[in-house]
Amino acid sequence: MPARHLLRTALLSLALLSATVHAAPDAPDWAASARQDIRFAIDTVATRHAGIVAGLPSVSAPLAAGSALALAQVDKVQSEQDYLRLMRRFIAGFGDPHTGIDLRQKTRGWTGIVLDLVDGRYRVVWAEPGWPTPLPPTGAIVQSCDGAWIGTWLKEEVAPFNSASVEYAGTFSALAQQVMFDAGLGWTPKACVFDLPDGSRRRYALPLQVAGDAAGDAATVARFDTVRRGAAARAKPVGMTALGKGRYWVGMPDFNGAASGAAYGALYRQLATVKDADWIVFDLRGNGGGDSSWGRRALGVLFGEAYGRELAEAGGMQKYLIADAATIALLQHYAAAPEFAASKDEFAADLAKVREAMRAGRRMAQVSGAPPASDAPPLPLVVKRPHGPRLAAVIDRNCFSSCMNFVQQLQATGDAVLLGEATIGYSPLGEIARVDLPSGRGALYIPTALYVTAQATREPFVPDYPYPGRMGDDDGLAAWVGRTLDGLRQERQGK
Repeated sequence: MPARHLLRTALLSLALLSATVHAAPDAPDWAASARQDIRFAIDTVATRHAGIVAGLPSVSAPLAAGSALALAQVDKVQSEQDYLRLMRRFIAGFGDPHTGIDLRQKTRGWTGIVLDLVDGRYRVVWAEPGWPTPLPPTGAIVQSCDGAWIGTWLKEEVAPFNSASVEYAGTFSALAQQVMFDAGLGWTPKACVFDLPDGSRRRYALPLQVAGDAAGDAATVARFDTVRRGAAARAKPVGMTALGKGRYWVGMPDFNGAASGAAYGALYRQLATVKDADWIVFDLRGNGGGDSSWGRRALGVLFGEAYGRELAEAGGMQKYLIADAATIALLQHYAAAPEFAASKDEFAADLAKVREAMRAGRRMAQVSGAPPASDAPPLPLVVKRPHGPRLAAVIDRNCFSSCMNFVQQLQATGDAVLLGEATIGYSPLGEIARVDLPSGRGALYIPTALYVTAQATREPFVPDYPYPGRMGDDDGLAAWVGRTLDGLRQERQGK
C-alpha cells in the first residue's frame, strides 16, 4: 500500500476517533452529577434542616457519618445506578422519611413474586399467574438469595436505601415486600432457593421482566405498581360505617385535603349525627400524614371545638420553625394551597411569629405551645374526655407524620386504645420544603419545623393489642377489633 494511502487511512481513523470523543459529552457524566448533587445535599441539610438548627444529635450524627461515606464513594460513580444508590443511601441514613429525596424512580422491573415476613419466615405471598418463567408457589419459604440467607440479603442490599430503620418491628416485612421489584437500585437478586410446601427445596432463577417507558408498555407498568401497592395495608375510604351496636368504624387513609377534602366534609356531617356511641374506631392504616387538622376537626365534632383544640395542643406541646426567608416562602405556599385552606389562619399566625423571630435575630421561632417551664423532659399530657364515646385507633407501620400527631391527640384523652401493629419511629419534624437538586435530576425534601413532645425521637407507637393476622385483611381485622372491644367491655364490667 502506498504511503499516502497509509497516511489517509490513519487520518480517517483519527477523524472517526475524534468524532467518537466529541460525541461522548452527550452521555451523562454521572460522577460529575453525583459530586455536585451530594455536596449540595450535604450543605442543604447542614444549613436548612430544622434538626440541625435545633442541635438534634439524631440528625447531626447521621449527617456526619453519611457525608463521610458519600464523599468517599462519589468518584466511583460510573452509572445511573451508582448515582441513584449514592443519593438514596445518603438520605436514607437519616432514618426519617421527613428527610427525603425524589429521583423520579419508577418500578422498572419485577420478578413476578412478592415476599413477606409471615410467622417468622420469609414467604411467597403472591406469584403472578402466566409469568414467562417458572415461579415458586404461594407459601414457599425463601431460604437464600444469590448465596446469602434472605435476611442478610435484605440487611445488606436493601436496608441501606430505605428510611425505615432495622430497629422497627415492621421493617423487614417491608423490605421483603420491596426486594423483588427493581427501581434502578440493583437490589433484586438473580436467583433464590425456596423450601416448597411439599417439603422439597428448589432454586428458581428470577429474571426481571422490565417495563419500559413506551406507551405500549403502560399496562405492564400499571400492573407492577398495582401489585406493589397491594402489598401494603390501607385504611378503608374516608367515611363512617357501623361496626356493631354503638360502634363505628371511621376510615382515615390519608390527611390529604386535595384528594379527600370533600370526603372529610361528609364524614364530619356523619359524626355529628352519632348519638350514644360506645366506641369510635379510627382506621389509620397507611396514613402517611399531610394536614393533621383533618383528624383534629373530627374530634371537635365529637367532643366540641374547645376540647378538640386542647387535644391538638396536647399532641404537639411546642412547635418551632426555622426563622428565615425560606420558611416564610414555604408558609406562604401552604397558606395559598387549597388543600390547606382549613389551616390558613394558623399559617398566617406562624408567619407573623417567624418574622418577629427574624427581627429579634433568633434562629428558630416558637409558633405554638406554652414556653417550656424548665429543661426537664416533657411528660405526656392527658385531657380527659368530658363526655362521648371511647376512642380506638388501628395503626400500622405506615402511619407516619401527621398520622402520628393524631395518635398523640387520641392518647391525650386518657383512655384511647391502640390496635394493630407498631409504627416506625416518631419524627419530631415537619413542614417539609422541596429543594431542587442542581443537576435537575430530582429534589430534596427538608423539614423546617420541630415539635417538642413527650414522644422520644424514633420511638414507635406500639399497639396496646397487637393484631396477629395480616394488616391488609379488612374483614379479619374488623372481626378481631370487634372481639377485642367485647373483651374490654367485659373487663370493665368485671371491675
